[in-house]
Amino acid sequence: MMRWIVVVGTLAVTMSLMAACGDDDGDGTDAVADAGDDTSPPVDPDMIDASCTLADFAPPACTDPTITNIAATSQAHIVQPEAISYTTSPPSSGPHRPAWAKWGEYDFLPPQRWLHNLEHGGVALLYHPCVDASVVDELRAVAAAQADDDTGAFRYTLTPYADLPTAVAVVAWEWSYEAECVDAAAIKTFIDDHYRQAPEDFAQDGSYSTGWLSR
Repeated sequence: MMRWIVVVGTLAVTMSLMAACGDDDGDGTDAVADAGDDTSPPVDPDMIDASCTLADFAPPACTDPTITNIAATSQAHIVQPEAISYTTSPPSSGPHRPAWAKWGEYDFLPPQRWLHNLEHGGVALLYHPCVDASVVDELRAVAAAQADDDTGAFRYTLTPYADLPTAVAVVAWEWSYEAECVDAAAIKTFIDDHYRQAPEDFAQDGSYSTGWLSR
């Protein structure tokens, strides 16, 4: 039996700049203002360490997944270098970068990018960076098994997520599925229920592709 959690209006964010939907600067990266005499390279808020830091990582035994619904409080587009923070992990809505990601698998894709993909009706397949490679293969198989729709190929991103509280998660706009193992049938049901149920139904690839591996 699946556990359901419904929360309304709990997202908190830090933001000061908004931009229209589209590329931050046209090439998938964002321009940073001149720092004057400071010649050190700017810190990119998109770059977060998603490597495994737990040598003894062992997820608990597989149990029923938890499905959570959190109503969106923002769809704002925030340009770099302004940071964005979220109070839920993983977030399922909230402010994000103007340039969304090219659909597919990444060696790392930050939430401020894939949230824009969720706003466009896709899903994010997430895994803890310390899971066994077989778990990632199972998530790839889930994505590959999804049929094309009337707009084209299945819209998804696949990435490690450093702060994931479970082994795997699947996130759609305002909805998240968290579990300690990959249950392909249960994930398919979640995707069928929430895929393309978002404010904007855009199938096009985004211009952000840093870390893209394949689709």
